[in-house]
Amino acid sequence: MHQSQPNVEKSAKTKEEIQRLIVAELQTFADCEDALGVIVVPIVDHSDATAWTVARFNAGYSDGEACCHALQHIVPIFQRAYALVQKH
Repeated sequence: MHQSQPNVEKSAKTKEEIQRLIVAELQTFADCEDALGVIVVPIVDHSDATAWTVARFNAGYSDGEACCHALQHIVPIFQRAYALVQKH
C-alpha cells in the first residue's frame, strides 16, 4: 500500500495581511520594536504563482541593520506558511 506524504497547505493571505503579520513579528525582535512596515511583492515565477518576498522595509526609529537580519529569519518561515493571493 502506497502512503503519500502529507501535503502541507499554505494559508492564503493578501499582500496587506502578510505585511501586517511580518511587521507584528518583526516588532518582537530586539532593536526592531519601532519598525513601521514592509512592502511585500510577488515573485515573477510561473512555476509558483503564490511566491512573494519583501522588497523593502521601513525601520522607523529601529536599527535598520537589526531589522534586516530579523527579516532574513522571518521571511523564509512566512513564505513556507503563507501563499500570496490577489483579492478582487
